[in-house]
Parts: sequence; structure tokens; C-alpha cells
Amino acid sequence: APDTPWMAAVLGEIIAEHTDFPAGVINIVTSDDHGVGALLSKDPRVDMVSFTGSTNTGRAVMTDSAVTIKKVFLELGGKSAFIVLDDADLGGACAMAAFTVAMHAGQGCAITTRLVVPRAAYDEAVEAAAATLGGIKPGDPNSKRTVCGPVISARQRDRIQGYLDSAIAEGGRFACGGGRPADMDRGFYIEPTVIAGLDNSAKVSREEIFGPVLTVIAHDGDNDAVRIANDSPYGLSGTVFGSDDRAQAVASRLRVGTVNVNGGVWYSADAPFGGYKQSGVGREMGVAGFEEYLETKLIATIAT
Repeated sequence: APDTPWMAAVLGEIIAEHTDFPAGVINIVTSDDHGVGALLSKDPRVDMVSFTGSTNTGRAVMTDSAVTIKKVFLELGGKSAFIVLDDADLGGACAMAAFTVAMHAGQGCAITTRLVVPRAAYDEAVEAAAATLGGIKPGDPNSKRTVCGPVISARQRDRIQGYLDSAIAEGGRFACGGGRPADMDRGFYIEPTVIAGLDNSAKVSREEIFGPVLTVIAHDGDNDAVRIANDSPYGLSGTVFGSDDRAQAVASRLRVGTVNVNGGVWYSADAPFGGYKQSGVGREMGVAGFEEYLETKLIATIAT
């Protein structure tokens, strides 16, 4: 359902122009059977498929949709970087990065899960991030005081734990967290975790974990920070903190669909959202989001 009145109005006008289905009626099919999605993707009566989810499933949707050469919109995974430049408020930036990764227990495609900081201030950055994230305790998602609730399932909790184990195996360390809370023997909880001591080649730096896990990576200047951020199969979002001109210059070089500069909010009903590379195809919301669902027709005639 549209989440703003103007979106509802525009969508209503679009639907009203089509006579092959009742005005104002949208069919929604839900199922955990992957065969249902495959059927919709392959069926020639379906002109377009819009999918939000994992990159692996997005590949399957794109492959199945190719059978009938239909349009696809894919909003997929991410491994977004939070870049802190050497003239930024280091403590404030790292605290924001840590708090962000705890929201929704880290289960957000555009959450910045790589904290890329100046090498000279690396230890200070790790300490600042751990001070914030270590102070956020997982809790009951029904409580208004809870910032970080459980992850979606036991399977996902175990998957996250596997990533944490791989960080230690590759030579990393936990500045806070690192597993299941000792005082919580029920529920699919993972401690908010800061991983230090690894570079951008580590498994936890390259793959989407989808949990409250932040990996801190050192950079050697603005160019190196851009290189690290762009060295990813994903390109969904990013954040840059620093003096305005430098931060804007860095932001313009990131191969991502959205960038937060010094706290700027990019998520809005009229702002197009989507990613580069394996983070997806197309945009949702804004004018660009509506255009994903439209076809262009040109009619030429001779005046008589």
C-alpha cells in the first residue's frame, strides 16, 4: 500500500488508465515456496517482476525473467561502507556507525557494516565504536527501549555466528560482542559486535552478514578510502563524514546508489532508492520508481 497520500493518488491514476484489471485492485501473492516466484518470473502474462531480497535470489529472478525478456526491478544486498576522513569528528562518527549497525539487529540491506577509518586513529576508532555498540544490549523487540532485538531465525543466528567464527580464524578480534548473550538462553539473539584487526579482503568485510556486526578497516587517505569502499561486489549505499568539500568529493566517487554525507538523510518517498553492481537493477520510490512500472510508446501521425 502506498505510504503517502500523493503516492496513493498517482498510483490510482496509473491504475485507472489500465482497463485490463479492475481499478484500484492489486493482487498480492505470498508464499514461502520458491516455485511460486519462479512461476511468476517465467509466465508470459507477467510483464514485470519487482523483487527485494538477497542477491542470490535476485540472480534466479533475473534468469527466470529472461525466458520472456520481461522487465525486472531488483533491490538486493549490500556491504556498505561508512568512511571517516581524518578531519572528521572521529568519536561522533564512529558512535553513529555503531548505533546504526544495531538497528533492526543489523537486518537492513543498506546498513553501513564496514567502518573505514584513518589508520593513524584506528585504535581510537575501534574503542569509540565498541563503547557505543557494547552499550547496546539485545532485548525484547516489543519494548520501546530496545534498539537491537533478535534476528529473524535460529538459522540466521547460526549463520551470523559462523561469520564471527571466521573473523577469529582469519586473525581478527572482537572489541565487543562476539556471540550469543550469556544471559539470554532463549530467542535468536546475537551480541552487537565490533570486529577489529582485519582488512577489506576478510570474509566479514566482503559478504553480507545481515546481523549487528561492524568491521573496522583502516584507510591511508581519501583515495584509499574510496578504493576500499568501492572494492566490493555490492554498491547499495554509503556514508562519508569529514569537512564538507572533502566529504562531497569522496561521496561523488563512490559507486553506490545513495550516500549520507555528514548525517544527510537520503531515504524519502520522493527520493529514488537502488544500487549499483550486485546490489540491484533499477530504482524504487520517486519519479524513477514509478517509471520502472511504465512502458514508453511513441505514436507518429501525419496531420490531415
